[in-house]
Amino acid sequence: MKLVKNFIKTDFGVALLITLAWKILLLTIGYFIDISNGGGNILDHTLNWDAGWYAIIIDDHYQTVPVSAVFYPLFPLLVSTLHFISFELISIPLSGQIINTVSVWLALVALLKISKELLGSSNKYWLVALFLSAPAAFFLHAFYSEAVFVALAFLAYLFALRRNWLGVGILLAILTSSRLPAILIIGLCGLEYLRSYSWNIKKALNKNILYFLLAPIGFIAYAIYLYVTQQNAFAMFTAYSLENDWGYQIFNPNIVETIARGGYQIARAAASLRPFDNDLIIGNLFPFISLLVLGLASLYLIFRAKNKFLPLGIIGLLSIVMFTLNNNLVSVHRYVLPCLTIYIAFVLFAKGKFKKPVLIAVCAAGLIAQFYLYWLFVSVVFAG
Repeated sequence: MKLVKNFIKTDFGVALLITLAWKILLLTIGYFIDISNGGGNILDHTLNWDAGWYAIIIDDHYQTVPVSAVFYPLFPLLVSTLHFISFELISIPLSGQIINTVSVWLALVALLKISKELLGSSNKYWLVALFLSAPAAFFLHAFYSEAVFVALAFLAYLFALRRNWLGVGILLAILTSSRLPAILIIGLCGLEYLRSYSWNIKKALNKNILYFLLAPIGFIAYAIYLYVTQQNAFAMFTAYSLENDWGYQIFNPNIVETIARGGYQIARAAASLRPFDNDLIIGNLFPFISLLVLGLASLYLIFRAKNKFLPLGIIGLLSIVMFTLNNNLVSVHRYVLPCLTIYIAFVLFAKGKFKKPVLIAVCAAGLIAQFYLYWLFVSVVFAG
């Protein structure tokens, strides 16, 4: 009993309690929304949209559905492994829930420890609250790869803050088999590496930098597998052209035009020149607001915060570029979920006697948006 009490007082214990409470809440809400729509199984609400692609990968292993190569293999591999070692007693959906629950737990542990490194212990719960109340946080609960990606990304950054470069290299090697935005986390850890040497490139050119050579291993392994199964090592990129529904995914380096196009559609809706419908909200409004918040947070950390926040500010701006290179804003509010830049900037910006009311208001606004998006997702309406 004493061991349990002592564990609960640790960051691991606190994070576990928060994770379980949050997961139970989302399970309950999702289940009842699903029932109201005619569903039944308690996990059915987690299996919509991209979850179907991961189910195909688990069953097909990229063999007969080439378009599935768009979705990287780490999450389906972990789910398949848990399902297999349980002698198939643990179902695929439940395996996904277990993997994601453990991932959220580790992500929250990392957040608590990152907060101690950057913001002080008094702010650690605000960082967790802002993250879990983000509009797209419910994707951590769905049969998606978000939770695994976020856990690895946050842990890699934590290891970078603690100057454990071998740990960073190993985590990045795993991360690159999860999602393409792993590039941004490599960049963040790389900038933190340079900061650890006071931005002196000559000092940074030592044996520790070699650990970053581990980073592309996950991606390379996936490319080799795709070459063997599909005779196309870069099928993760070319597969977009095989799916008619993804025709809007076109490389366009003119990100100003892409962002402006989204703003124009919002302005048209405000002027009653087009419907203020779900396509506008999900495809333009939520993503546009997310980019605006990320941009302001990045600039704040670069120009107003101390040197230790500079890597987060720089990567925040680079994230805006990466998230808009595909000629649209669709799902950007989901892509910004791992962006620590936003949460840390909010904690730093809110000061004095107004700090608590401001952060509560931000969390409340995020939860309202999250519930709306979650309701859409469970109702099989595209939410990002």
